[in-house]
Amino acid sequence: MKLRLIRNNINAFTMIELLVVVAIIGILSGLIIVGMGDLTKNARDGKRKGEIDTVRKALWMQSNMGSKGYPVETNWCCLGKTGDCPTLTSALVPDFVGKLPQDPSYNSLNKEYCYMYKSNGTTFDLYTQLEKKGSISLSPESVKISESQSCDESNGWIDTGLGFCVMQWEARNSGGYPASTGTGLPWVSITQPQAITACKSIGAHLINNAEWMALARDIESVSSNYVSGVLKRGNVGDGATGDYNGADPESGVTNALATLTLSNGKTINHLSGNVWEWVDYTISGAGSQPQAPNQTWGWLEINAVTNFGNDLGYNNVGPKNTSLNGSTGVGRIYYSSSDTGPRVLRRGGPWDIGSYAGVFALGLHNSTSDASASVGFRCAR
Repeated sequence: MKLRLIRNNINAFTMIELLVVVAIIGILSGLIIVGMGDLTKNARDGKRKGEIDTVRKALWMQSNMGSKGYPVETNWCCLGKTGDCPTLTSALVPDFVGKLPQDPSYNSLNKEYCYMYKSNGTTFDLYTQLEKKGSISLSPESVKISESQSCDESNGWIDTGLGFCVMQWEARNSGGYPASTGTGLPWVSITQPQAITACKSIGAHLINNAEWMALARDIESVSSNYVSGVLKRGNVGDGATGDYNGADPESGVTNALATLTLSNGKTINHLSGNVWEWVDYTISGAGSQPQAPNQTWGWLEINAVTNFGNDLGYNNVGPKNTSLNGSTGVGRIYYSSSDTGPRVLRRGGPWDIGSYAGVFALGLHNSTSDASASVGFRCAR
């Protein structure tokens, strides 16, 4: 008798096939998680756009389209932060809004995630930071610009693609009015309040910190702005990559390193390495200065700061890529823990500080009455 062996054909996965399936599932899961993250950011940004527009409309209604003036808040205040915007709150709540909204990522410990408001009574500025696009900045002037879809590009302004227009150059003094032109030296020896007034005189506003950060992070994302891995600094001249000669403020642009490109293809000049630039933001002083271990004054690496104080947060100061630092061209922070009075923000850094300059550089030791030959400004709409 012959025994016949019967072979069962069993359909089964090999180990390699199982590993391939697991890898594919992992990739798909990662894509889903990334997609969900983007959807969440988009949802928060959508909420921000809706809520800041609600506040804008309430301001226009409360003021009878501006004819009665706006609630006065002389310093930037954070909507929804208890006690921070008393005049605005009493003017709008409850007749025009049930309550002032809070940013979806609101943090009661600082003003990093806030809808910010400021007004001198005759005009207002209202802004919020967006996670996907950069920022929205609204004022009566910027709303008009937005409605007309014009950035006056024939007169040295650019559409940033980030929700606002800005001077392509640092402001020049043209008969007592700020102008954006590549000829002549920057308008310097001006205080921050004087710069605010100058920008208002042409129906604009001094660029605020949220707008500056939107520009800086957009510039950070464009590869052509780097030379051998160093973000271009323009006219600082310490011999490092991405520098020029650092002699004095340039009139116009005599070197390609002073021209930075935005993600929409527009270019902006001397955002760092020519003169410091005032931005419209003031910290309160005591308790608001950044802090780093074992250092009470001087230049700080942005990514070494362990506490940004009550009025700032990392997203108000630093690059999206937290590994970037002074050696890669982003700049540093100058501060002193002994500065206890209000301090206004300077950004970008001047020609004479070498590698401390950069589009994220921040000076925090000036009062509102300070003016210097190394500090200028630019306006936004």
